Order: sequence, then C-alpha cells, then structure tokens
Amino acid sequence: MSAAAPPKSSAKSSEETLDEENPTKPQGTRETIESIIVAFILAFLFRAFVAEAFVIPTGSMAPTLMGAHKDLFCQHCGEQYQASASSEFNSGDQAPSPYVTVGSTCSTCRGLNKYDLHSNPNAATFSGDRILVSKFDYIFQQPQRWEVLVFKYPLEAHMNYIKRLIGLPGESLLIQEGDIYTQTADAPQWTIARKPPHKIRAMQQIVADTKYQPADIIAQGWPSLWQPSPAADVPTAWQIEQAEEQWSAQLSATAQPQWLRYYHKFLDDSAWQQVMSGGRVGQVDPYSSTLITDYLAYNSSYQLERERIYLRNGALRPEIDSDNTAMDVAIADGLQLDGGRQQSNDGHHWVGDLAAEFDIEVASSSGTLLLDLVEFGVHFRCTIDVATGQAKLSLEGDAIPAEVWGEGSAPTAQTAVRGAGSYNLELANFDDQLVLWVNGRVVEFDHSTQFDSRKLRPKNDDRRPYWTETDPLDAAPLGIGGQDLQLTVNRARVYRDIYYIAVQGGGFARQYSDYDLDRLPPLLAAIPDSSLRGRVRSASEAISAVYSHPQWWEQTSLFSQRGTLGFQLEADQYFPMGDNSSHSSDARAWVGHNYVEQKYLLGKALLVFWPHTWNSPIPFTPNFARMGLIR
Repeated sequence: MSAAAPPKSSAKSSEETLDEENPTKPQGTRETIESIIVAFILAFLFRAFVAEAFVIPTGSMAPTLMGAHKDLFCQHCGEQYQASASSEFNSGDQAPSPYVTVGSTCSTCRGLNKYDLHSNPNAATFSGDRILVSKFDYIFQQPQRWEVLVFKYPLEAHMNYIKRLIGLPGESLLIQEGDIYTQTADAPQWTIARKPPHKIRAMQQIVADTKYQPADIIAQGWPSLWQPSPAADVPTAWQIEQAEEQWSAQLSATAQPQWLRYYHKFLDDSAWQQVMSGGRVGQVDPYSSTLITDYLAYNSSYQLERERIYLRNGALRPEIDSDNTAMDVAIADGLQLDGGRQQSNDGHHWVGDLAAEFDIEVASSSGTLLLDLVEFGVHFRCTIDVATGQAKLSLEGDAIPAEVWGEGSAPTAQTAVRGAGSYNLELANFDDQLVLWVNGRVVEFDHSTQFDSRKLRPKNDDRRPYWTETDPLDAAPLGIGGQDLQLTVNRARVYRDIYYIAVQGGGFARQYSDYDLDRLPPLLAAIPDSSLRGRVRSASEAISAVYSHPQWWEQTSLFSQRGTLGFQLEADQYFPMGDNSSHSSDARAWVGHNYVEQKYLLGKALLVFWPHTWNSPIPFTPNFARMGLIR
C-alpha cells in the first residue's frame, strides 16, 4: 500500500521528500556519485564477506577445473577434450613463457592431435575458468571432505590455491594404491575414505566411449574394444556392429549367460603418426589388453620453443600453414614422439576402481541382465531380474570370505528395469563400495553395499591384477551380459576413479609416482622375460611392459614396489590435494608444512560462471556447456 500524499499547504518535513519532488541537477549528480560509491562499497562487502571471483591459473584441478588450456575436438573420433597450455605462461607473473603447446592426445581414442595454429581460431590458448567462491559457507559449518575449496598457500600467504579437501583435522592419513585411508583416536582402524554417489559422478574420469569412433583406424580394421567373452563349446550370441561413426552390440536370447567385455588397448603416438602419414595399423588381436592407468589427456601436451613457431613480429613462421602444422614441421626436424613428454603420458599407475555406463534397449519381458566389474581378480557382479526389476549384488572369485558384506547376506534392491524398454545403467566400484544407477537415479539397496577389499586380498603382495587362460579377469575388467534376454547396447562408457599418488622422495628429488623411477634395476627385474628386459631403457617402458602382459601379473614384483605416504593432522589442520594428482603441487609435496590451517581458508568453490568463449564460428560465443556448479 502506498502512503497518502500530504496536503498541498503542508510544510515539507524532510529534505528527502523535498528532493524527490523537486529534483535539481546538482543534487541528481550528487546522488549518482553517491549511488556509485554505495555500489562499490556493497561490491567490496560482497567480495570481502560473501563471495569472490577467481581465475584458475593452472591445471592442478583438471579436468574438474581448467587453467590455461586448449579446448579441442579430436581430429580422429570427434570427442571434446582439454589439454594443458599452462607451460605457455610463467608461473609468477603469467607473462608468456619461451614455450608453445602444439599437440596432445585424445581422452578416449588416444589419437594424436596436432594444433592448426594457422587456420583454426579455436586452436588458440584459452584462459583458465573463472569461478565464484563462497566465503559464507565456512562461517557456520566446517569444510567437508571432497569439497573444492580456495585457501591461502601457508608458505606464501599472498598466493591463492584451489584444491579438493581430502584430510580433516585430527586424522591420520594414508595414501595407498590410489586410495585414501583415515584413522582417528575414536576410530583406530584404518578405514577407506568413500565418496558419496554424487561425488563419484563428479570426479570420475573418462577412459573409453563407443560414441566416439576413430574413423581412420577403424577403416583399417581396428577392432571394437568390447568383445564377446569366449567360452568353450558355447557359440557367442553377441553381434557387434562397428562403423566409422557408429557402434552397437546386439544379444540374442540364449539359455547360457553371454558376456560382452571391455579389452583396453590403444595406439601410441608414434603409431598414430605413422597412420597420419599414410601407414597402416597392422593386425591387432581383439582380445589383447593392457591395464587401465591414471592417464589424463590434460597432461598429454607437446610443447616447442616459441622461436621455432613464431617470428619476432609475432607472425607464424612461413613453413607453418594449414597443411603443415607446427608439430609436422618439428617432426620433420627430428622431434621424437616416444621420448620426453611420453615418459608420463601413459600413466604409471594401475587403476582398479572403475565404473561402466550403458545405454541399452531391452526387447524381452523377462530374463536376466548382468553387469560386472573386476578388481584384484574378483568379479563384482550385479544381477537384475528383468521380469521383476530386482537387483542383487554378489562377489565371485577365489577365497572369497563368507561375510563380505557388513550385513552378511547379499544386498538386494528394486529397480526401474522392468520388461522391455530403454534404460541407462551405471555401475561403479569406487573406494570399496558398489553403486548402481538406473536412468540417472541411485538405487537404494536393502543394506550397505560397502565392503573391505583387504579381507578379499589381505596380503599386500596379493593386491594386484590377475589373469588366467580361462578368465581374463583384470585384463577385461568391465562387462555386460544377459541370460534368456534379448537386448541391444547402443553406447558403452568406461570411467576410472582419481588415483591419488603417494609422492616418493623428498626435496628436489620428489617424484609424482608410487614407484621410485630413479631406480631402474628393480623395475627391470619386474619383467619376467629376460630378452625383453634387455631392450627396455626407461622406467616408463618397464612399467608399460608389465601392464601389457597379463600373463606376468601374478608373478611380477612390480606391484609390490608401490610406495605409500602418511600424514598426521592436528586440530585445525586440513589436507588438500588436486584432482590432477600427477601435476598438482599440494599438501603431499609441501616441505615442512603438509597442511592448511583454518585461518587460511578463503571459501568453498561454488560454480564456473565464465569459462573461455569460443573464437569461431562467431567470436566471443559464450561457452555455456562449461558453466555450472563445482562438485
């Protein structure tokens, strides 16, 4: 309700009312200036106490948050991925460095991508994500594990860092086999730190996706990474259709269970260069496999000296054009693709925590749908009765204890998978727990789906991948199948968990690896084949050789050489780490100060509000796909 107007004969009782009814130019100008001042004050208060914007400078939190980077669509399969370009800028003043990034490898097909700096505007280097940080959250509540937070670097308080919170005050912390274990005075037993389902989805990293097919090598006969599981005297009921732009797998109903399993393999950069130069892939065994590792496309960048690419006036050198990229010119000049950067590109660490996602079409009203994940040679299986929708979890393998689950009996649940229809299924084995999603929703089981893998493989030497001639186990660690069921798999995706590296060494000798990469003899000794051992020249080659020979896994000493890393946190001390574990300067590596005190916490990272814009087809096109909450 508006106030009644005073009688015209009434005297004006306030300057504010007078000014409102009789505005003058000087007073209007003053009010404008005052409004601007008030706006600045409010903005300052908002920045100081509520929220503040930051720009991500490096890739330590990739792929969750990007520093200076390239945003690419793979030239071979079309998958969008990002690769670091932070090396193009000095870490201090962010001035241009002597280096320029010129190529990288795809996140899914692992294809070699050479940047067209001459003709593609979107091959430019983009700035880091702009994020909004809430300074209000930690006033009324304590930070929670797995949250992304911004803080002052304790050793140089003028520097702001952004990491994910891993360790909490009062905890003992152990980094082992890529996982986080915690211990407190109230809970003296070491317990694995488990991510809730929404964090699993936010933090999982892509390994393979059938939607994106590398057309150039498929045309040469590159096999599908998903293959029918061979069984003696049982013909396969799976039919795979793989073309340059399409993939699907159809299952006919049979009385026996029929499996389709994932066999991880890829071409290295040298092989891709041969293909791109007109060479051929050669014969590839569809059932050959290597271990899934902590490879991250973001870390796969090639760089060259800036003077090899640009003239002093900033123009590209004349030999670099749309037909000859800077990387092509460098290769012609002798750039080796299998050295230098390749030392860390393939990932040094086997990742056993995996997830599978399937888009399927069920044509039967009844039958059994099967999902399977393997770790440590143990099958973690989900069986769904299509007629009733009931799901049941089970474990299969050697020496499985009777009481794997906390409640004793196998967990069961009702799902939306009932009869014929289209379904999206996800099954994850992260942090010693199984999580099932159906059509994007978490399935609630009748009791906990958590387990303790140390009861399955209690000896440290047994915590390794396994393979047999009759069952590939960790060599084909994800599967989908059916019994008395007709279905089509239209898309299959493979994800892995973040592998937290137990940094080895100290000071300038610190290595971002579970292995001591400076000591080659023990790594060479892990190779059972003496003839191959004599040809290996680096730690990376030794590790990759073991990973690609499943028949060696049970006997090699390699997995016993993985180191661990422990810390003790006192009250008011937090332990942050980056999602890009192999390229993150975080509490693992800080000298003499492996924690952040409460007073240095600035706030919780809320959202990416302004990622880079696109340069084409329309300059400054907003990148809406990258905008969103930080999880």
